Amino acid sequence: MNLFLLAGVFVALGILLAALAPFLKKVLQDGKKDMELPYKLKDNFFTRSEWEFFRILEEQIDHSRFTVFPKVRLGDFVEVDAPKGERMGHWNRIKSKHVDFLIWDTQKSSIAVAIELDGKSHNSERMQKSDSFKDELYPAVGLELIRVKVGNDFVGEIQRILQNLEN
Repeated sequence: MNLFLLAGVFVALGILLAALAPFLKKVLQDGKKDMELPYKLKDNFFTRSEWEFFRILEEQIDHSRFTVFPKVRLGDFVEVDAPKGERMGHWNRIKSKHVDFLIWDTQKSSIAVAIELDGKSHNSERMQKSDSFKDELYPAVGLELIRVKVGNDFVGEIQRILQNLEN
């Protein structure tokens, strides 16, 4: 009798394992997927306009004095100067925003100017709010922001920017 009871237990366990097998397989696969990161390298680092502007800027800039940094997060060069309980809200406003180009003055060891390219996306309400915030932010931190409209003559715009830097 004990043999029949033992056999019944094994059969019941077999049926239970067979029923749970798909669930267990999924759990094990999901655990494996957690180890695989869901990221890939973007096809393009720059938009077409950013690449064209950067290429011309790199050709014309005096590399013995200036360096160009593209796509820099505001949080990398702007810090929040507010009481401890108020910092996070202000940080949240800058942490995910970036500037298209920063020009670094190697002689002065400081940022000389920030440059934003304004394309069609800047016509949206969301981007206009972001631009308005940036237009207030840069003077507040003592940095000049130059806006260049996409479609303008980049060579002429860059020449004007660089002439102002030399003065």
